[in-house]
Amino acid sequence: MTQMERKAAELSIDFLENEKQYRLGFVEAEQSNPLTKTLGETFVKSTKDGIEMLLSVDRALYSPIKNALFSEEFSELYKDVLNALKRGGRIIISGCGSTGRLAMRIEASWRAAISALVKENPELEKYSDSVIEVMTGGDFAVIRSVESFEDYAVLGAMQVREMCVSERDLLIGVTATGETTSILGSAKEALSYGAHVWMVVCTDPESVTARLLRAKEVFCHKNTNSLYIKCGPFAVSGSSRMQSSTSEQLIISFVLELALSELVSRDSYCDAKKEELMHGFSKCLELISEKEAVKSMTEAVDRECDLYSRGGHVTYFADEYLLDVLTDTTERSPTFTTPPFRPQKNKDETLSWAFVKNPRLDTKAAWDACFARTPRCIDKTDGEYIALGVREYDVKRIPKINLDAILEYEIGCERDPEREGAASQATWVDFSLDIPRELEDVLSHYETATTLTVTRGGKFPIATRLKIFEHVAVKLMLNTVSTGTMAKMGRVRGNYMVHLNISNKKLIDRATRIISEIVGISYEEANYELFLSKLLLESQGDDRSTTIATIDRLTNKNG
Repeated sequence: MTQMERKAAELSIDFLENEKQYRLGFVEAEQSNPLTKTLGETFVKSTKDGIEMLLSVDRALYSPIKNALFSEEFSELYKDVLNALKRGGRIIISGCGSTGRLAMRIEASWRAAISALVKENPELEKYSDSVIEVMTGGDFAVIRSVESFEDYAVLGAMQVREMCVSERDLLIGVTATGETTSILGSAKEALSYGAHVWMVVCTDPESVTARLLRAKEVFCHKNTNSLYIKCGPFAVSGSSRMQSSTSEQLIISFVLELALSELVSRDSYCDAKKEELMHGFSKCLELISEKEAVKSMTEAVDRECDLYSRGGHVTYFADEYLLDVLTDTTERSPTFTTPPFRPQKNKDETLSWAFVKNPRLDTKAAWDACFARTPRCIDKTDGEYIALGVREYDVKRIPKINLDAILEYEIGCERDPEREGAASQATWVDFSLDIPRELEDVLSHYETATTLTVTRGGKFPIATRLKIFEHVAVKLMLNTVSTGTMAKMGRVRGNYMVHLNISNKKLIDRATRIISEIVGISYEEANYELFLSKLLLESQGDDRSTTIATIDRLTNKNG
């Protein structure tokens, strides 16, 4: 056995013996969806058929979302949210990765709604800061994943503690699997201050609490309630950026929309209003499934595949929907191991395949507009992280994530010549096909200029104060295009995200299960081979996904 093989064996034994709380194959969110068993292969053969397959999973969300909306748990959540708002408390939405980004979307929508309402009723200004998100890793994580944060309850606790939580507040923890360590840490910290906690999840809480102590400590606390959305496995196994985040975004937006209606106009909470909300979601599903929408998404996937195969780049332009586009494009990197966004000045990093910019505002103003406030970032020293209990190895993996760091990502109207010229595409994302005047001159610098829109009428037919359905429709369309593009390029096999890197314990487990399933070896052997690939790639300076490298190495060896 070589020195590298011995090291891989040590790492594997350590994980297998000491991280049993991260063996998550039993979780619904980690399982394979029967509707998309051949997703990768279908996209390779026919883009349109692949898109129809993805949309079938989104359409299947209607019943579980309706069941959740009309459940007793939703009614109780509504009462608690309304009471917290009335007593001057805050609704704190805690998420990590895709759930953190949906929390950002909901806070920004709330702020925009209050800002519009204040023009007619200035007294509503007191509610401006009543809905607030806690993203694992801070707002920097909207632009680039801060994966090492997820494994630490103390970091989630730190973020909540610095918000000065009190018993007047209500924290909503949002996690597809129900076990995300940082989110549970934030919830446990809120409970210690007397705040009430609701966990909104897409996995049966009983199955999680029966196996995982960290989940049991939160879910079984006397001041915790949970709402379980039974949305089933996702289109891409384990990819919570799609169906679970759609479901959770809708349910939390629904409760806030109904609470805001009662605060503003004394509209009473009733089933008829919930039926109106379900009609809005039904309309969303109908619009993205229409022939024209499917054609538009098919063409978008084929164009992006062609560009990336030629070493090209896509730049999305958006204003009102910039946060929605930013969320989707950021999540492509950890899901499919594409180059992450890079700071504008850091030319030694590979340019990201896709990016997003605001054609009307400079970067500072664009970030403020994106969140409807100044970004909330984390600025800690290595010593402060270590004092909290973060391992030195993980501290070294945490980049600068303060306000200055996020402003280095130029999402404003500044020109970016590297993304222009040959093999470049500019795509305007909005509910209107009308190109902004500020963007017209810019488009001439790109090889291709396109638009991506859900409707051609300029607005969604079902109106809500939080613009729930506009944002969900854009999310659904972008998720379909980005997932379809990666699948067509071979980055999905069956419905597994095989181009996956192991940047936290949950992903080590997921990668191990994927390798075990595809190669046909035991979990233990797959785990060893995964760590061996990690060491091999590091020794060669190879930045390929450890998961696909392992699959390819073992498949070629067995072949």
